[in-house]
Formats: sequence, structure tokens, C-alpha cells
Amino acid sequence: MGIINLNKPPRITSHKATKKVQKILSAYRAGHAGTLDPDAEGVLIVCLNEATRITEYLADLDKEYLVQIQLGLKTDTHDLSGSILSEKDPSHITEEKLKEVIKEFIGKIQQEPPMYSAIKKDGIPLYRLARKGITVERKKRIVRIQNILVLGFSLPEAILRVRCSKGTYIRSLVNDIGERLGVGAVVKRLQRTRVGHFRVEEAVGFEDLERGTYSLITIDEALRHVPSLKLTPKQYRLARHGTGFNITMDLPENTLLRLLDPEEEKTFAIGRLKDSRMVKIEKVLIPL
Repeated sequence: MGIINLNKPPRITSHKATKKVQKILSAYRAGHAGTLDPDAEGVLIVCLNEATRITEYLADLDKEYLVQIQLGLKTDTHDLSGSILSEKDPSHITEEKLKEVIKEFIGKIQQEPPMYSAIKKDGIPLYRLARKGITVERKKRIVRIQNILVLGFSLPEAILRVRCSKGTYIRSLVNDIGERLGVGAVVKRLQRTRVGHFRVEEAVGFEDLERGTYSLITIDEALRHVPSLKLTPKQYRLARHGTGFNITMDLPENTLLRLLDPEEEKTFAIGRLKDSRMVKIEKVLIPL
């Protein structure tokens, strides 16, 4: 098996979407790299069978979103599905004012995860507590917003393109922008258009999987953002058994490496550079 770049439809959780892919393709194991809100759509990377072992290396990739926002509204979920907390007239907000405020959110920022999220508190997802009317303190996290562009503006709505790091909550970002504008803002529609080099234009839907009109992405293709190292026969024998080895290349410490077998030159393991020139084996992807 391998990896599916799924175009997740709205109104389904990432977990259920992953399980549906698993069932359609009769995979014995499946996992996704990076949760997407139930009401959101777009790129969801689904790893199948042995490929589930690389999900952590795909979840770290930067993301890109297309988000339609509605100004003048504040809800408890930061989108249109929640209960309205306040309504204000946004007619005085101009596109120039929106662009001016957006600049304050470029770079590293602190975000408070929304109560309606899958983050767990004492083993319980926050959204379950929120549904009971319980609000708990959430630890703020640092995320990186690379860029926000205003692609459309027609009050009370605007369309933004956001490029950001992993862990960014777009609903929280939109809520914070609305707070800064003084009128509130919520997400009306959210689409993830890119995860690293996985693009929505190349994603497939459930119907494509059922018809068989799709191509599995190999581990090598999925990890093409990770530098590769072709091993010698001796290094290969060591690495297959989880034993590290020295290399003569000058690379920054902690560099992640795709380790290629000497014959077919395919990724069989993941290594990380430690102590200048020692490669430590993190994962062997093929059975002994």
C-alpha cells in the first residue's frame, strides 16, 4: 500500500474519512497526517498499511488554506455552526483596514486553541467538554503564519489565503482578527489547499477510490521533501537491524534522512544525524 491524497468533503471527521478510505481499499491499517475540521474540506493525507509509520513526518509539513470569513459575528465555535455570542455592524470595515490588521498576525504568534477542538484535557477531547457547557483553560501555543492574502472583499465577507505552520487553528486566527477589528469574525467556509507538496488539485475523492481511478503515492514520493542518503551494503546491513553508522558528509546535526537501499535505491528506513556524523536509525520501514 501507500499514501492517498484525499480531497476530504465537509461534514465528516478526519477519523471517519480515514476509516472510509481504509474500507474502500481493504487496507488492514490506516492513519491520517494532520487533522482537518469536520466542516472543513480539502487535502487530508491518508497513509495505508506500512505507510502509517511515516505519518509523523508528513504532519509536520506547512499548510495552506482558503478561508471565507464573515465579519460582524462572534460564535463559541468561531464558525457558523456555533451559538452566536455577539453581532456587530461591520459596515465601517474597509479592505484596507482588514489588510492593515492582518499584518499584525504575520510571523510567529501565540494562539489559544478553541474549545471546540480535538485537543485533550485529562484524556477528554475539548469539544466534548464544550458541548456540556464546560470551558477550561487552554495552553497557548506558538505557530508561524507565513502569509495572509486578501483574495476577495465584499462586506460582510472576505476571502483569505493563509500559509502557515502545523498546529495552526484557522478558526482561532479568524476569531482573533475579528477581535482586533472590533466587530468579530467567523469562518464560513474552509478548504485546505495544500499540505507540503500535496495539493488539492491532485487530490482524489471517495468516488475516485470506489471507481479505481486513483494512484497510490509511494513512500519515496511522499517523503521527497526529506534529503536522501544511498547506503553502502555494510551500512544497509547495519541500518536494517536498527544499528547506526558514521558518514563522511557534512550535514547539520539533527538532519532527517531517507535511507535508500543500495540496489533499488528505495526508502527502507528513516535516520537522523546525531553527534555531527553519526546516523541514528529512527524507523525501519520494511520487515526483516
